[in-house]
Amino acid sequence: MLICGTSAVVCPFASLPRVAARRRGTTIVEINAEATPLTLEGVSDYLIQGRTGTVLPLIVAMVKALRKD
Repeated sequence: MLICGTSAVVCPFASLPRVAARRRGTTIVEINAEATPLTLEGVSDYLIQGRTGTVLPLIVAMVKALRKD
C-alpha cells in the first residue's frame, strides 16, 4: 500500500493503513515530507521522505527503466 502526502490523522483514511497492516503480506510504503503517526507507530514498513510530487515521478522512472531490462 502506498501512503502519499497525508498527515494520516483524518478519518476514515487514517484507519485504512492500520487495517492493511494487520493483513498478512501487506507492505506499507509511506511517501511524505515528514513522519506521521503511521511512521511513529510502526504501521509503515518504509518511509521515503520527500515531497510526493518529486518522489513519485522518480519512482515511476525507475520502474520504467527496470521494465526495459
